[in-house]
Amino acid sequence: MTAAVTAGRGLADDVRVDGRENGGRRPDPEVEPKARRRSFTAAYKLRILTEYEAATSPGAKGAILRRENLYSAHIVEWRKAREAGALSGLSKPKGRPPVDERDRELE
Repeated sequence: MTAAVTAGRGLADDVRVDGRENGGRRPDPEVEPKARRRSFTAAYKLRILTEYEAATSPGAKGAILRRENLYSAHIVEWRKAREAGALSGLSKPKGRPPVDERDRELE
C-alpha cells in the first residue's frame, strides 16, 4: 500500500484500495466559497410526493428520502404547497402567452 499526500487545496490521499471508485481518492475536504441552494421543479416535487405517499412497507418512505437526499421537512412543505395549489401554478410556462391567430389577422 502506498500513500501520497499533497499540500494545500486539492488535498488527495492516493491510498489504493480494491473496489473503491477513483482509485481511492477522497473528495476535497475544503468547503466551497459560495454555497448553492438546491432547487426542485414542480414535476419532481409531485413525482416524489406521489411515490412517498404510495410507499406502504416499513422503511420505504425513509428509503425514498435517503435515495433522493431529501428531508421529511421537504415533504411537509411540498404537501402544503400542493394543497394551496402552488405546485400546479409552477408548472405553467413562463412568459407571454402565444399570440392568437385572430389577433395576428387584426394587426
